[in-house]
Amino acid sequence: MAARVEMQGYAGVPRNPPLLEGNELEDDDDSKSLPLGWLLPWMALGFCEGFLFQKVAVVYPAILADQFVFRNWVVMKFFLSAVGFSMLSQAVFSRLAPELMAGSMDYGKTIYGGPRVMVGCTILGAGMAIAGSGPSMFVPAAGATVGGSGWLFLGGILAALLAAVGDLFFPLTGKGTASCALSVPEVVKAKAHKEVSYSGVAMGMGLCLVLATVVLEVVFPYREDLERYGGAFAAEYPDNPFKHPAWPPIIVGFTVGMAQIPVRRISGDGLGTATSFTITVATLTWGKLAPGKGLQE
Repeated sequence: MAARVEMQGYAGVPRNPPLLEGNELEDDDDSKSLPLGWLLPWMALGFCEGFLFQKVAVVYPAILADQFVFRNWVVMKFFLSAVGFSMLSQAVFSRLAPELMAGSMDYGKTIYGGPRVMVGCTILGAGMAIAGSGPSMFVPAAGATVGGSGWLFLGGILAALLAAVGDLFFPLTGKGTASCALSVPEVVKAKAHKEVSYSGVAMGMGLCLVLATVVLEVVFPYREDLERYGGAFAAEYPDNPFKHPAWPPIIVGFTVGMAQIPVRRISGDGLGTATSFTITVATLTWGKLAPGKGLQE
């Protein structure tokens, strides 16, 4: 008899990715087994993302830290374009597959409240400014043999450990109020009391962010931004684009944005990295911390 794996989030909220619904493995003793069909494409996507992060140079601490004091605009253009293209791709996805899109948004909307999100983003921003790195950069930095990347990885594990311990004392109730999230199949009322859809808002904001990225690239060319860091960035770029020390941030932002669709289709969640540290902590503690997140659960 086939055993279906139910992925659990915080507070026991079920997370069943759409493509995992039918991905069942036969088991002689009816015990629960993990679906493995998604691991290879997931790993391939991770390698591609790591390569692109290295090509846009955001894995280097000096470049990311300098963005916070506006000594360069590389990281800003990368994030603006990634968010912009993500909103554009998700706007289209929400029209083509509204139920799947709604399901992938519902978890974060119903579990995390607004105050928790704001505090978390503040801590994240401060940490990125100090360390010159962030959750998405740890592993790509290690792959690019960036000095200190191992300590950054350990810091991510420690942060996930502290967050999991904090959840023991201040557990999530599953009744978050992240009011800024717009549910795809529903219609929400804006302050002007006019009905707006997620796809319409996402399309408009996405276009604005992409346009802002283009303007920034015209005013602050990425090659000139990177020249000050010397080395290969200051040398003449070869004819072969794959040998360039860096690529335009908007190109990498585009690929990250387009990756949102397969990621949401496969995992039932948006593209991100921080949860990986929580899963690691849950797995190593056998579910004692961050229950429901471990690979063995």
